[in-house]
Amino acid sequence: MNVFSFDSPFMSFLTKAAEYMLVCLLCALFSLPVFTAGAAVTAAYYVGMKLIRGEDAGFFKAYIKGFKDNFKQSTIIWLIELLVGCFLVYDWYLIYRNGAENYNKTLLILLLIVSLYFVMSSLAIFALIARFSMSTKEAIKGALAYTYVNVPRMFFIVVLTIFPTIASIKYPNWLMAIWPIGSAASLYIISYNYSKTFRKLELRVQGLDEDGTENQADEIDSAEESFDEETGV
Repeated sequence: MNVFSFDSPFMSFLTKAAEYMLVCLLCALFSLPVFTAGAAVTAAYYVGMKLIRGEDAGFFKAYIKGFKDNFKQSTIIWLIELLVGCFLVYDWYLIYRNGAENYNKTLLILLLIVSLYFVMSSLAIFALIARFSMSTKEAIKGALAYTYVNVPRMFFIVVLTIFPTIASIKYPNWLMAIWPIGSAASLYIISYNYSKTFRKLELRVQGLDEDGTENQADEIDSAEESFDEETGV
C-alpha cells in the first residue's frame, strides 16, 4: 500500500493529528472572550472523545454543537470556578508578598492540597458535562468524586493541559511548532484517559460490567456518598 494513499495508516494518522490541532485552535479562539472558556474546553473534550471513539462526523460541526449545547451550563460553572480561582490566587499572592515563612506550614500544605484539588476537579467537570447529560449539582458532585478516585490520573491531566503553554513561553522561538503539536498530543491523551474511565460508567448505566476489571462507578458512587455526608448536601 502506498504510504501516501488516502486510506493508509500514515495518512490516517496525519488526518487525526490535524483534526486535534484544529480543535485546540478552535478552543483557543473560542476562549478569547474569557467568559466562554468553560464552554470552549467542554466542546474540545466533546470532540476529542468523539474522535477517540471513531465518531468522525466532522470536527468543526461537532465542536460547534458541543459548544452550543453546553454553553449555558459550562459558562455558569466556569464563572463560579473563576471566582473561586481568583480567591485562591489572591491567597497565594499574599503568601508570596509576605513570605511563606510567616505562615503556618500546616495551613500552607492544606491550601496547596485545596488548590490542586480545585484545579483537577475543575477540569474533570467539563469532561463530565461533555460526555453525560446531568444537572449542574450532579456535575459538581460527580467531578469532586471522580477526582477523588482518580487523583494521579487527574494530576497527570493537569500537567498535560498546562505543558504546551509553559513550553511555548519557555521557548518562544518554537511557539508555532510547540503549541499546536503539544496541544494536540495533550488533547488526544486526555481524551483517551477520559474515554477509558467513562466507559466503565457507561457500562454501569447500561447494567453491564467489564470482566476482570474494577468497577470504577462503584468507587465514584461511594465517593459521592462520602461527600454528601461530609457536606450535608
